[in-house]
Amino acid sequence: MLLGACGGFATRLGFAPPPAQSLLAQGSNKMTPRTSFCEQSLRNSAGGLIRLCLSAAVALLLTGACDAQRLATDGTGGTFSAPAGNPLPQVEADAAGLAAREIEDADIVKVVGDRVYALNRFKGLIIIDVANPDAPSILGQFDLRGRGVEMYVVGSQVFALLSADYYFPYIEGGPIGASSSIAPDVFPPPAPDFDGSQLAIIDVSNPAAPALQGKINLVGFANDSRRVGNVIYVVGRTLIPYEFDSMSGDDHVDEGFVASINVADPANIVPVQRETFAGAGLEMHVSESLLSVASRNYDVNSGQSMTRVQLVDITDATGVIDVRGFFNVPGAIRNRFYMDDFGGVFRIATESGGFGFRKVRVFTYDLADLDNVVALGQVEVIQGESLEAVRFDGVKGYVVTFLRVDPLFVVDLSDPTAPSVSGQLEVPGFSTHIEPRGDRLIAIGIDDTDGRRPAVAYYNVEDPTNPTQIGRVVLGPPGSFTESEAVYDEKAFKIVDELGLIAVPFTHYEYSGDPVPLGGPNGQGIVRDYYVPQCKSGVQLVDFSDAALSQRGFFEHDGRVERVGVVGSRVFSLSQAGFQTVDITDRDKPAATGSVAFFTPDEMSRFAIGDCGYYFPGPIDPGFGNGFFPWLSLFQSMCGAMGVLPLVIVSAALLGGRSYVRGRRRSVA
Repeated sequence: MLLGACGGFATRLGFAPPPAQSLLAQGSNKMTPRTSFCEQSLRNSAGGLIRLCLSAAVALLLTGACDAQRLATDGTGGTFSAPAGNPLPQVEADAAGLAAREIEDADIVKVVGDRVYALNRFKGLIIIDVANPDAPSILGQFDLRGRGVEMYVVGSQVFALLSADYYFPYIEGGPIGASSSIAPDVFPPPAPDFDGSQLAIIDVSNPAAPALQGKINLVGFANDSRRVGNVIYVVGRTLIPYEFDSMSGDDHVDEGFVASINVADPANIVPVQRETFAGAGLEMHVSESLLSVASRNYDVNSGQSMTRVQLVDITDATGVIDVRGFFNVPGAIRNRFYMDDFGGVFRIATESGGFGFRKVRVFTYDLADLDNVVALGQVEVIQGESLEAVRFDGVKGYVVTFLRVDPLFVVDLSDPTAPSVSGQLEVPGFSTHIEPRGDRLIAIGIDDTDGRRPAVAYYNVEDPTNPTQIGRVVLGPPGSFTESEAVYDEKAFKIVDELGLIAVPFTHYEYSGDPVPLGGPNGQGIVRDYYVPQCKSGVQLVDFSDAALSQRGFFEHDGRVERVGVVGSRVFSLSQAGFQTVDITDRDKPAATGSVAFFTPDEMSRFAIGDCGYYFPGPIDPGFGNGFFPWLSLFQSMCGAMGVLPLVIVSAALLGGRSYVRGRRRSVA
């Protein structure tokens, strides 16, 4: 099948081919479509429901009971129940106070002291020693037997959310299943040993020998998580989010779920409670006492999208949860920054489509009674444009829309019964994520005036009636197609306030050198010359102060950079290929000081982990017969979005039957 060829490409855009052993075992890497290159051209289809990817799959029904998988005998695990098996005394939880409950977002990298914990989709958990940042080294590694999506590090334990949603090995032969084989000359990641999603607990007290304490089955397909105090909350849904049976329909019941796991006692991790609700858990906003879960509904008759918001009371600091009321909001959202709660008021910005003009609106709701939420007010921001970015900050909201230019709207929410647009500013392109800094905004997005390139924008919103742009930095050569993980995943957009530094990963493609002939086996197919794209990946440094934004130097990195951070006096960059540290004393000429490769040279050459993508190099014959699909090598050799899009479209059209699509989204509380 095409999984081997498509797998690495799809990962680059957030699409995920299913696993070999269980095609529809969807996991926890954010099922809502992110605004990838592919989605930009397709997202305006009916209801934004884009169903394209690899076909000819067989649906897998969810298996397993609502329990924990005991993989150790040290007390980790148990069954979901309410109250918890050994909850903290309520009086102690109350005395601690809700405000003391720290809210933490999971990520693929965590820096704790002189150690960096990284999740690698091929190698599992990797622990890096950065006591000397100029000489980083791998302390230990642990095979997660499932793709590590995000994690928390609490004390000497790592809590990793795992997904069995796809598997990379090159598949030979006919239909994927028991008769399929894995090509022995291709380096694969370990096959998942479960279906759906799990929370793994790994003891890292000895970093040289991490040990699995247990795995908790989430009994569904996790979509998002957050740690609030001593409790990890996970939301998801019971069915595979991207599965659609175009022939017979799907009569299975799809529900959302919320699960809570108490991690206060390292020796007794307790799955406290799991509850289901109508809709599906796609996006979540979390405060100290309230969890808001948004799901998307689409009416095919009216062509209208709705957002269903389910409220969950998480006041109990031990993890006991109470599913409360819900309400429907006209329009759709893309990520959880489109909603929040502040001062007892829920605010949400949506985009409505359907058969009429698109409308961007902001709605407010009274949360005084969680079982009977009352609408307070709304304001129409603009018609006929798409909603690209939203951020709420106190009594202000910031909304970015796009058609041909990028209007930044400032919304006055000081009176929630009568929200209003107080000011706006138009600049080229559009933003995809906004970071408030008092009366300043730092945004990442796309500039489309000369090619399609990532852009960092800096705004002054001190006067909400007259926002102004302080500066703008566009990455990549003029006229190029330059990508950045930060455009789609805000966690890759690193702002170091104490250093006045913004670090933005980027990837662009240069077409140079001698052309190569392309053609099918035995001379079949179209033959023409092709210039192989040369991929350049790295990190751009940008300075900011109260009054200015300025572009500085950049440094290269092997592999597509997914995260940037700081260890000691050094900046670090992380990709699936490796980790490196950089001296930025001279920000115009940053210099690499140390690096760690995650793969051997042999693995790198066989699986093409480096460069700008992760794919199988060289000609392929995926079992279709001699001369069939002679153009696959073309798509396989191309890096990034430009290669996967035609492959996905043609594959879906030719293979028929079921179609699948998924995307990624990462956000913080």
